[in-house]
Amino acid sequence: MPKITTTTVVRGDSLWRISQRAFGAGQRYAVIYRANSQQIRNPNLIYPGQVFVVPAR
Repeated sequence: MPKITTTTVVRGDSLWRISQRAFGAGQRYAVIYRANSQQIRNPNLIYPGQVFVVPAR
């Protein structure tokens, strides 16, 4: 069973920065967006305190 990884958004975060930390490539931000599309209405607007699932590589 794959390990489920989550991250909590903090001030200054963007999907690009979260993707850079998680995958080493900011361009893969769409993977995080698709995995959390239920709670992200606009990928340019994420808010501190939101908890996102980060899919396994």
